[in-house]
Amino acid sequence: MRDHNTPVWDGDRMCEAGLRATEMSERSWWFIQTRWIAVGLCAVGSMLATQPALRRLARCDIDFRYFLVTMVLLAISNLVYTRWTKYAVGDTSATLPLCRLLSVQVLTDFMGLSILTYGLGSVETPVLVLFLPHIILSTLFFTRFHSFIMTWVGTLFAALPLVLEYFGVVPVLSIFDTVRKGATISGNGVVTSGYILAITAAYLVSWYLVSAITAGLRQRERELEQAYEHLKLLAQEKAQVTLRATHELKAPFAAIKSYVYTLRDGYCGPLPEKAQQVVARVGERCDLLMEKITAIIHLSNLRTLTVDRIALTPLDLVPLLVKEVEDARLVGRVRGVEVQFDPPPTPCPLDAAAEHLHTLISNLLHNAVNYSREAGVVMVTLAVREQEVVLCIKDHGIGIPEEHLTKIFDEHFRANNAVRHNPNSSGMGLALVREIVRLHGGDVRVTSRLGEGSRFCVVLPCHAHRLEVGDTS
Repeated sequence: MRDHNTPVWDGDRMCEAGLRATEMSERSWWFIQTRWIAVGLCAVGSMLATQPALRRLARCDIDFRYFLVTMVLLAISNLVYTRWTKYAVGDTSATLPLCRLLSVQVLTDFMGLSILTYGLGSVETPVLVLFLPHIILSTLFFTRFHSFIMTWVGTLFAALPLVLEYFGVVPVLSIFDTVRKGATISGNGVVTSGYILAITAAYLVSWYLVSAITAGLRQRERELEQAYEHLKLLAQEKAQVTLRATHELKAPFAAIKSYVYTLRDGYCGPLPEKAQQVVARVGERCDLLMEKITAIIHLSNLRTLTVDRIALTPLDLVPLLVKEVEDARLVGRVRGVEVQFDPPPTPCPLDAAAEHLHTLISNLLHNAVNYSREAGVVMVTLAVREQEVVLCIKDHGIGIPEEHLTKIFDEHFRANNAVRHNPNSSGMGLALVREIVRLHGGDVRVTSRLGEGSRFCVVLPCHAHRLEVGDTS
C-alpha cells in the first residue's frame, strides 16, 4: 500500500497525496472565484480602452480587443472548470482529478496572461509580474518537481510574445509609439535574449525560494501529523489499559460488595454494633468505588466511539425527559429539593441513542439536585427552535467558581466547594455528559454564579421526522 505522504505524478508524479480531497477542492474553488475577479477586471479594462479621453490622458493607445479576448477565454474556461470541479469533488476517493484540474487552470491563466502581455506591448506592460503569483501558487498546489515544470511553462508563455515579435511571426505592438522601446527590443537579438533571460532568472529564483520554504513547511506538517497520530495511538492504548484494569477490578469489588452485604444483613450471624458500623462503612465505600469503576468503563467506551459509528434512532425527547424528571424528584424529596418541569405540548423529535440520552439527562438532573441547597428548586425547560432542541437545567445551589468553569467537564475534576458539599461524588458525570453531547453533534453550555446556582444547557440538532404514536425509545 502506498504511503499517503509520498508524491504522485499524473501517472508518475503529480501532486501531494497528503493533500486531502477537501483541501484540493477548496483551492480549486478559490482559483475559480479569483478568475471571475480577473474576468471582471478585463471587462473594465476593455471598457476603459475604448474611451478616447482616457487614452489621450494616459498618452497610450491600447487595443481593447485583447482585453476582450482574454475575458472571453477566462470566462468560458471558468464555466468549464466550475462544472469539472463539481464532478471531481464528487469523487472523494482520490485527489488526482483535482490535481489535473488545477494544472489545466494554471495553464489557461498562463495563456490568457500571454495574450494580454502581447496586446499591451510586451515589455511595456506590468502584466509579466502576474505570472509570479501563479508560479508561487503552483509550489503550494503541487510537488516541487511539478511546480518546477509549471515555472518553465509560465516562463515560456511570458517570453512567447517577445520571441514571436522578434522572428516576425506576429507584428510588433506598442501601447506607445511603435518606433520606441518596444520595437527596438523586439528587433535586437542581444537585448531580446537578455530580457528573456532576466525574466527566466526572476521566475526561477522566485520558484526556488518559495518551493524551499514550502518544502520545509510540508516537512514540518508531516512531522506534526506523525506526532499527532502517535499521541492518538498512545491515548488509545492508555484508554485500553484503563478499560482492561477497571474491568479486572470490577469483578473483585462486586464479590467484596456481596460479602459485605451478606455480613451486614446478618446471614453469617449477628454482629456487634461497632462491627455493623464498620461493615456499613465498607459497603458505602464499595458502592462508591463500583460507581467510579462503572463510570470509567462507560467513559472509556464512549471515547472509542465516533459520530458515524454511534447508532442513532428517531425518538421523542419529551417522554424520555419526563421519566428522568420523575426519578430526580424521588431523589430530591430526601433533601427537600423540588424539580419543576412543564412538558411541551408538541413532540421534540431528534435522532439519538436513547440509552446515552438517559445517562446525559440523569447526570445533569442528579448533579442539580445534589448540589442544590435544602428546600431548593431545580427548573427544567425544553424547547425546539429552528433546527435545534435546547434542554436547560437550572438549580439554585452552591454554584461554580468562575475560574473552574472550563475544567468541570474534565474527568475526576471537582471544585473545592463541590467536594465540601458532596464528598462522595465520582467526578465523572460531566465528563460523560460532554462525550455524549459530542457523539450527538451537539453542544453543552454552562453559566454559573458562586453561591447562587448553575444553569446547564444542552443543544442537540433537531430533525423534523415523523414519530410513530408511542415511540419514545
